[in-house]
Amino acid sequence: MLTAGMWKRPGFIFSLILVVAFLGIGIAGSTGAISIALVSNAMDMMGMIGMALAMAVIMSYAGYVSFGHSVFIGVGSFSSALVFSYFYRDEIMPYVLEHGSITTGQLVKYMVIAVIIAAILSSIIAGLVGSVVLRLRGAFFAIATIGLNYVVMYLVSLSIDAFNISENTDEILNPNIGVSTITKYWVYFAFFLVSIGIAYLVRVSRLGYGLAAIREDEDAAEVLGVNTARYKVYAFILAAFIGALWGTAFELRYNHYTMGDFSLLYSVKMIIMNTLGGLGTFIGPIIGAMIYYALEWTLIVRAGQLVFLILGILVVIIVAVFPDGIMGLLRKKPSLRKLVE
Repeated sequence: MLTAGMWKRPGFIFSLILVVAFLGIGIAGSTGAISIALVSNAMDMMGMIGMALAMAVIMSYAGYVSFGHSVFIGVGSFSSALVFSYFYRDEIMPYVLEHGSITTGQLVKYMVIAVIIAAILSSIIAGLVGSVVLRLRGAFFAIATIGLNYVVMYLVSLSIDAFNISENTDEILNPNIGVSTITKYWVYFAFFLVSIGIAYLVRVSRLGYGLAAIREDEDAAEVLGVNTARYKVYAFILAAFIGALWGTAFELRYNHYTMGDFSLLYSVKMIIMNTLGGLGTFIGPIIGAMIYYALEWTLIVRAGQLVFLILGILVVIIVAVFPDGIMGLLRKKPSLRKLVE
């Protein structure tokens, strides 16, 4: 059940502005009005926002910090690798050799199959594991999710070896499908629409209000009749799906799957982006993702290999000075408080 006036809320207006902006970049890139470098930067930004929203559904909305959320990025990447490098490799390679690239229709077909596989795998993992680990709270939940990450990574490695998917259990290389950066951009844009749509609808729905009650006081929420166990599992499954969705996108873009797709660095980034923007809101994680990406991109250009050292120090300083994030600052100003609703 959705709430009245949801289309007039600041979160919807803000997300609509972002959608229009990324749509404009895509159109400009398709016509050659802007450089491919700018298109690539926009893809990176959409990916960052997508990851932040994946974590937001369980962390910002429900108050559960998942250090193992990178497992779903890995599951999505693995699902896409299965489609391009195992199920349809013999179909893709001859076509690309003859025509230079697969068609848009073929790409849509392969990506739909990859997303379906990713959705099934991520939902099963999140549903089964979530029903157990979500009984834990605080640091115990966070530690349990780290263990989840390594267990699933090991199982994926075993499946690669058992089914002879690749000669290297740590990596699967895709055939060259000849798809342009602009085409990949539109895949990213479609996934961005899905991610921001799910995150917003959850936030303004009964599920979102139930998750907010859990975040503020889970015991009180149970007393008031909120089915906390079911709500948390629903949130975990949706968060897992969004993460897996972006895993398929990353694998398409970089043309290979590695065990690095399960890296805890993804989880840490998602947590930082949510914290920077401010917990408990829809806009906060998006703002946090944009700030984090701007800092990371600037430091990569300016500082090279020192990027993560400097970025870590900056993030610690920002979080120490603004513990409630950007949205927390706005809450303290009555004239701007409506922007965080």
